[in-house]
Amino acid sequence: MASINSRLQTVSSDLFIKYNSTERTYIESKITNLKANLIAWFGSSISEILVFGSYKRDTILPRKFDDYSDVDILVVFTNAEQERTPETYRTRLKKFADAKYPTSKVLKDHPSIVLEMNKIKFDLVPSRKSLSWFSNTYQIPNKSGYWMDTDPIGFNTAVTEVNTKYNSVVKPLIRLFKRWNAHNNYPFTTYDLERKIAEMNFSGDNHQKGFLYAIDQLSTSGLTLVGTQKVETLKTNGKWIKEYLERDNQEKAIEVTCRILGIMP
Repeated sequence: MASINSRLQTVSSDLFIKYNSTERTYIESKITNLKANLIAWFGSSISEILVFGSYKRDTILPRKFDDYSDVDILVVFTNAEQERTPETYRTRLKKFADAKYPTSKVLKDHPSIVLEMNKIKFDLVPSRKSLSWFSNTYQIPNKSGYWMDTDPIGFNTAVTEVNTKYNSVVKPLIRLFKRWNAHNNYPFTTYDLERKIAEMNFSGDNHQKGFLYAIDQLSTSGLTLVGTQKVETLKTNGKWIKEYLERDNQEKAIEVTCRILGIMP
């Protein structure tokens, strides 16, 4: 009989966009095309195009498991462009996307321009670098129409480090909880959820122990009433999984786990 640990391993693998898969190959081809078009359109006005976010962390979900999966692209404009406002950059990126991808859906969505193709969405995020004697800091638009500092690489590094530290269970667990989040109409923003999971202590845990531990540790702080209810339901289901495991009923434990994730047992 399959164990809940092996089932979670299988599901987390299914939630990974595998290298050389059709979906990964398609995304990579679109990234290459997008970069070429950006360079051709903006020329020397941009200094860097950086792919970041969950795609680079290998925590992005296939679109069939998360309709909102997207690839984040940081479009860094040159120093000569720094006098322009964040909204000016966003408007220019929207004009670019409308012109180069006329059959795709294009819209403004803070802080980015969303370019939605048939099989993938791209978030084009305008950026500039704040230069000082000590460092070069990336900046992106904030909600007030000004600039805020960001570190598009730092969190990727942090997730990789904790994943290595905790026996490679952190990235699979992030994907599992992102699937729960998508299945429950996103109580958390995907970035906040990833950060919460990455900050947990999974020392000595396998997929099963880590999954149940993360359910217990997941905080409802800052959530809406509906979001809080979703998490409380998750915690109740986690208790049922533990109860079935204590009764040595792996079948029922797997059934509840699959119900949590919205997949077939």
